[in-house]
Amino acid sequence: MARILLLLAIGFFIWLLFRGFFKAQVSDAPPTEPTEAENMVACARCGVNMPRSEAKQEGGKFTCLDPSTCKHAP
Repeated sequence: MARILLLLAIGFFIWLLFRGFFKAQVSDAPPTEPTEAENMVACARCGVNMPRSEAKQEGGKFTCLDPSTCKHAP
């Protein structure tokens, strides 16, 4: 009889463990709304695509905002 109670107790604790694990995996928070996507532009010098806010426009062409980050420039 003691073995049966021990097995039931072990099974109960395993069930509690899995229940807590799966509850932690499922979030009750509502899904976040997608943020506005920013337009991407290609640097005229190095060709790297970047967000438009990180680029500057020179003569109608977009280039890296900081010349030191334009690593592939010739």
